Amino acid sequence: MIERLRELIGAVSFHRGLALGALVGSAIAGSTIWARIRDARGPAEPAPELDPAAAQPGGSGAAPGTSGTATTTD
Repeated sequence: MIERLRELIGAVSFHRGLALGALVGSAIAGSTIWARIRDARGPAEPAPELDPAAAQPGGSGAAPGTSGTATTTD
């Protein structure tokens, strides 16, 4: 009787582990598929530059005519 109970508990534990492994495996596979779909659907055209001065060759990233220092005349 005790031996039969041990086999039953062992089988339940095995099936619980098997089900948990299947759930974790399917979550990983679903995540991978989702990432591939998201990468494949990427933007159709590149995003425009936010700062036009940065896009010009030799541009410092600041707007033309500004040095970044404030000058006042009183």
